[in-house]
Amino acid sequence: MSPRRPPRILGLGGSMRPDSTSQLLLRRAVAVLEGDGCRTALLDLRELDLPFCNGDKKEPWPSRPDVKLLREEVRAADGVILAGPEYHGTIGGALKNALDLLDFEHVEGKVFGAICALGGRSNSNALNHLRLVVRWYRAWMVPEQVAVPQARTALADGEPTDPELGARVDELARSVARAAALLRADRG
Repeated sequence: MSPRRPPRILGLGGSMRPDSTSQLLLRRAVAVLEGDGCRTALLDLRELDLPFCNGDKKEPWPSRPDVKLLREEVRAADGVILAGPEYHGTIGGALKNALDLLDFEHVEGKVFGAICALGGRSNSNALNHLRLVVRWYRAWMVPEQVAVPQARTALADGEPTDPELGARVDELARSVARAAALLRADRG
């Protein structure tokens, strides 16, 4: 019997703001998983040239290089950690658009986790909306989630000011990796 290979986890950062709280926490999650021996990848949507999804698959957007990259990275992952802002009570547009550019063949059966940064008080609107999208794709969302209220003051020099926040991000990342490994093993 061959040893099991560690899961491959993709971090998908959906904030357009440089050094955003959600992006920095996503980088922390990916680093924790690398330290645990997972194979990881990170896509920062600011670095991709993604068109707005119009749903018409007869148009050339599915063959654009960065759409192909996004789809290939999600398809290759056993699990995905989504991170982005909550704007006006829902998912930020860049992250939602990236999710809209995917299809069942890329997402179905994968394990997801989510981190959302909020400018104001904590709520779970964007996290709940991400859960709906993931469930619609027939994928799994781990029960852990990270909402970061007052996000602009949640970090100092890139590190959480509250140690509990760091611990929650670490646990979310490890939960995605554990679930992804179990689900992959169950599928054979």
